[in-house]
Amino acid sequence: MSGLLILARPHTSLLDGPRLAWWLTHAVGMRGALFPIDPDYARHPVWSRLLRTYGRMAGGHRMIALDSESPFGLRTLARALRGGNAVALFPQGTGLREGPDRPDRPGAQWLIRQTCPDVLAVRAGPRGFVAEKGEERHAPGIEFSL
Repeated sequence: MSGLLILARPHTSLLDGPRLAWWLTHAVGMRGALFPIDPDYARHPVWSRLLRTYGRMAGGHRMIALDSESPFGLRTLARALRGGNAVALFPQGTGLREGPDRPDRPGAQWLIRQTCPDVLAVRAGPRGFVAEKGEERHAPGIEFSL
């Protein structure tokens, strides 16, 4: 059983993750997605607690640290996808100062090759996120009310 990989672009603000969590719950009706985040925030004594609490309250979403220098985070995401879970990923990574048009990091393609998940590409807009036409690969059971 394969999960759903949500690829959200562009990643331009520290608020993109919380906005995506809220949107997934309230516009799409999806709860319990796994969000990989920068390890500096995931391990910070204040930010970690704040983000975990918000994720739980916004829709039962969870987070893990994803360090580009270590494979452990990607392996956790792959296990989640193989288990049929949803993973929400900003494939461009952090690097917010580099602007919104930066290329995707290789981790998203690795996850797709390793787990063959259903893929839903979404784009950040002024009122939330919208599915990118022609970019999604079979996202069953998801109805968008935009």
